[in-house]
Amino acid sequence: MISSRRRLSLVLCALALLVSVTACGGEDDPEPVSSVPAGFEVPDGVTVTKPGTTRKPGETATVVYQVDEQAASAITVTIADVRKGVIEDFRFFSLTPDQLVSSPFYVDLTVVNEGPAGLGGAALPVFARDDTDMLLPPTPIVGSFAPCPSGQLPESFLPGETANLCLVYLVPAGQALVSVDLQPDGDDSTITWSP
Repeated sequence: MISSRRRLSLVLCALALLVSVTACGGEDDPEPVSSVPAGFEVPDGVTVTKPGTTRKPGETATVVYQVDEQAASAITVTIADVRKGVIEDFRFFSLTPDQLVSSPFYVDLTVVNEGPAGLGGAALPVFARDDTDMLLPPTPIVGSFAPCPSGQLPESFLPGETANLCLVYLVPAGQALVSVDLQPDGDDSTITWSP
């Protein structure tokens, strides 16, 4: 017969073993943490979205975007719509042979500068991902382009201001667009919109 003291000792050993196994298992699949640069104070009332989050068009995500050592600001991005264009939209542009057989997509988005810094003229870290897992940067457009105007943040983009943008992506022939990715700090900071 096991004494009550011996039984208590066995129970405590079993609990210690269970806690250590649980702790070890947690290290294999850590929870993503918000991507906030050291020393950055998130403005009051703003919640930063965790990396790895997936959104649908019309939903928002808030990230900290550090343009350089002096300029970092929280921005709230809404991917409003992902529209498929036609290559004939570019008939007045000089395209490479690869671009001529690509599939254009237009991404309508809204950006709110939550503060504290101005981000005038900054390029947004928004990419299209195709079904080969390749990230495509937006295609720069020089001049006016009616199907998708306003591809850059305004020269003055101060805290509290909102910008409505449209970004152009030329997806290579034979590939499909699978998501629009916001990457303020590399691949580990990705927020994904699935059209």
